[in-house]
Amino acid sequence: MPGESLAVFVSSGSTGAARQRASIAISFGFLSVFMVGCQTAQDRQLAIDAGMNARLERYNGVSMAEFQSRTGMLPIDAYPVSEGRVFVFRTVPVCMTLPATNVTPMITRAALCQLLIRAAHKGGAGTADKWIIKGTAHAGACNNLPV
Repeated sequence: MPGESLAVFVSSGSTGAARQRASIAISFGFLSVFMVGCQTAQDRQLAIDAGMNARLERYNGVSMAEFQSRTGMLPIDAYPVSEGRVFVFRTVPVCMTLPATNVTPMITRAALCQLLIRAAHKGGAGTADKWIIKGTAHAGACNNLPV
């Protein structure tokens, strides 16, 4: 680990050059910890997205009525495509706030999830039980979708 080898390096020398090398090593150690933290956050989000995609894929072949009864979500819009319709679902916006500092103002950002469900009509009346899910796509803050 960078901190362990750094402690040995710093205690082994007391000259000015050794102190300069130690400060460079400390800076590099903090930078490497920061970079690992960024990669970990990105990897975590990729894992969350993969889990979400797997949960959404389970609805392929299920009717829109079944999807709505399982999740409690209702579409806010739909538009026609060549193989049927795309149903649009949006969640309630989630607000995230960064507190103010001495040099920056407080920043609030709202994010929401948009879920698109591609469905094909299997004939008969245009009711939700006649629309069969063929695929899904999502964007935004979808970590807490009830699927």
